[in-house]
Amino acid sequence: MRSAFTDILNGKESNYLLPFYWQHGDHREKIPSQIEAIAQSGAKAFCVEARPHNDFAGEGWWEDLELILSEATKRGMKVWLLDDDHFPTGHANGMIEKKYPHLAPVNLIERHIDVVGPMKEASLLLPADCREDALLGVFAYSRHADDEEICENEPIDLSARVDNDTLDWDIPEGLWRVFYYYRSRKGAKHDYIDMLNPASVDVLIEAVYEPHWEHFSHYFGNTFVGFFSDEPGFKNQYQFAHRHDDGPYEMTVGRVGLALPWNDEVRSRMHGELGFDPLPHLNLLWYEGADGGELRAALRVAYMNAVTKMYELYFCRRLGDWCHAHGVEYIGHVIEDNGCHARLFYGAGHYFRSLNGQDMAGMDIVLHQVMPGFSDTTHTAYVSTGVAKGPFFHYALAKLCASHAHLNPPMKGRAMCEVFGAFGWAEGTPFMKWLIDFLLVRGVNHFVPHAFSPTYPDHDCPPHFGAEGHDPCFEGFSALMKYTNRAAHLLCGGRHVANAAILYHAESEWASKLGEYMPVEIPARALYDAHIDYDIVPMDYLREARVKDGKLCLADERFDCLIVPAASHLPVSHYPVLEKLQKDGLPIRFVDTLPANASPAFEAVPLSVLADFMKQNGFYDVSVPSGYSKLRVFHTQKDGQDIFMLFNEDYARTADTVITLPVSGSYVEADLLCKIYHSAYTDTGKVEISLCPGESKILIFGEAQELPAKKGLSSIELLHPHFSLSLADARTPWKYVDEGEYDAFFNVTAKNRHPDFAGKMKYTFTFRADKTGSASLDLGDVGEVAELTLNGHDMGIRICRPYVFDISDVLKTGINEATVTVSNSLVRHEKDSFSTYMQIPPSGILGDVTLKYYE
Repeated sequence: MRSAFTDILNGKESNYLLPFYWQHGDHREKIPSQIEAIAQSGAKAFCVEARPHNDFAGEGWWEDLELILSEATKRGMKVWLLDDDHFPTGHANGMIEKKYPHLAPVNLIERHIDVVGPMKEASLLLPADCREDALLGVFAYSRHADDEEICENEPIDLSARVDNDTLDWDIPEGLWRVFYYYRSRKGAKHDYIDMLNPASVDVLIEAVYEPHWEHFSHYFGNTFVGFFSDEPGFKNQYQFAHRHDDGPYEMTVGRVGLALPWNDEVRSRMHGELGFDPLPHLNLLWYEGADGGELRAALRVAYMNAVTKMYELYFCRRLGDWCHAHGVEYIGHVIEDNGCHARLFYGAGHYFRSLNGQDMAGMDIVLHQVMPGFSDTTHTAYVSTGVAKGPFFHYALAKLCASHAHLNPPMKGRAMCEVFGAFGWAEGTPFMKWLIDFLLVRGVNHFVPHAFSPTYPDHDCPPHFGAEGHDPCFEGFSALMKYTNRAAHLLCGGRHVANAAILYHAESEWASKLGEYMPVEIPARALYDAHIDYDIVPMDYLREARVKDGKLCLADERFDCLIVPAASHLPVSHYPVLEKLQKDGLPIRFVDTLPANASPAFEAVPLSVLADFMKQNGFYDVSVPSGYSKLRVFHTQKDGQDIFMLFNEDYARTADTVITLPVSGSYVEADLLCKIYHSAYTDTGKVEISLCPGESKILIFGEAQELPAKKGLSSIELLHPHFSLSLADARTPWKYVDEGEYDAFFNVTAKNRHPDFAGKMKYTFTFRADKTGSASLDLGDVGEVAELTLNGHDMGIRICRPYVFDISDVLKTGINEATVTVSNSLVRHEKDSFSTYMQIPPSGILGDVTLKYYE
């Protein structure tokens, strides 16, 4: 069997890149050259997006897209399409508003008043602002004596007492709260499809999918390969004054004033799950009940189950089925930020259900959501609330995506991330490399770089790759994209090795009182920092799981135990599943404490010793000495090989240690970025590693390729070259201007130098070598991309630390002539608002340059 590594050596790796290519409708003559630039970057596919196109689904659009498809066909490239006139998906090219306003979303809203009795023959006026809405029912609840927001769970149905706009009632003694429930379009996007109505979702198909089939069916399944949904969701909003606003990411059941997606089928599904009509108890969707939370938990879980399963069936699977019937695939992602993957408004309520029916798991990392060094705390970001929660983005999001790909066989192990967008022009190539490795080591293996724009400068969510010939770092970006294809080819398609399954917390969040639950990232962090890998597993999949030899078996995955995050309540339907798994021999541990409604048959383990519990029971794969918590390890088994990706995610500390792997024998150490490969051997599983901050390596056990052994460092010589420096501004990249001659390296963009410079910096110098042999030139710290020519030979490009070039074949005794061309980002020309959230590194060669010998 030919291995994936053999494919890489022969340049035969597949494509795992589909960058966005924006269309404005005003650059048709540039389309061929822009597609060529995408091809030159290393991407063999791209995703077309109207951003915005001035004639989407009109004649101008069809002409542009025909040219795009024909140019892609010439180059053997594949084309995807973002499936609406603008993001988020669901606008249906304006067709809801123009043609089908009756199919806009419908919500459940409530109004209530407080009354006191006794009073015979009292009259109440119905809320004036809801008289155009459909009244579903009116119910009175006795107010709880100990809490002003809690009502007793014994409603009085007053619906039959309504006459026109008045309610007549003999109010009993005591304090009462009267709730009015309405079906309404309040709190809904009037120009958006209704995710719970298949007829409304069909409007998106009518407006976008069918016209593209009619025009380009001959490309479907060959050049045109599928549609991409970008950030669809419920989009329900607050519809009257709410007491507490914790921001848009927190909008879910239990939030007072929030309109909730609704129709008759939601009520019917809730009835089926609960065994009774939910209508008299709908107040519990917003407020607490008086029974300790059992009825509230059941009602909220039934509601969220109804809307998320309907979203899956009527939106995601419906579009996926249409695509499959027409010979193409369907991919995309929802908004997951800061936990809203399990909530409403931005979210679609349940991460896994929201993507079932798609052909890849999906996510995005944009807007500074992931920043080096902030894994354990919040940090500023250009997101809706101005703050990103580091633990969620570092320990949950990418693992949700990878877990879905592992556990859902139709996705074939493919986990996709839209990446790089809206970080600003300050997002240089070294930062992009760090992000790619951050995702690869967590199991993500397909990428949608955001974005190629037809315009420069384009102020819409930069950076934009190539920048119409003005990007000094485009060669570095292209090197990164080719590295990404090589790494993804090696890592995609195997069996992920993990010891822990962590129960997805969506249902426990719905069931619990607001805030009284533990999100998955909390136990995930405890495990991941102890080098214990995991998948996040939804109850939907656990219901189909089996236990064999004490391990949880799901799809191709095998887990030693199941970890259940803490919560005040779990849905009662969870317990029979958990009890059966435990009875069949699977170790199950709740974190910190058992839920109030849990059986005493279960055990809890404190979060502080969760990793110790795993290790004491042998539930681990790789052993790493203490002090290297941010050394990340990904283990996959593929083509009969054990493959380990190692990534030093630490911002400042070199990972210089010995790790112990669960395998031994011959292996290949692969630096896929620089294409440097060595053979090695371990008879104990112990492997010595040295990775500087941001550096990654891949170890391949069972690879038959004969490669040279890695040599050890024998000597280091500090060079003090006298050098000449010339600068080429990004606006005139062909024109180098002599800067001068110097004896010490410095920051070119320092305040006393050229603080507004963006472009290329060319260093020319010589150095003396007393001998030849196995040697490298280490440029030390560089800002940001470096290319080396030595003695007339192109030695390649380095885009991140370490900036080390193997010069063994061209080094000569005596004088050696070196030219180093360093590129920085465009941020000093384009000082955009997104870049205000980024640290901007210095520019040029910044530190010691050394000549290193090996033997």
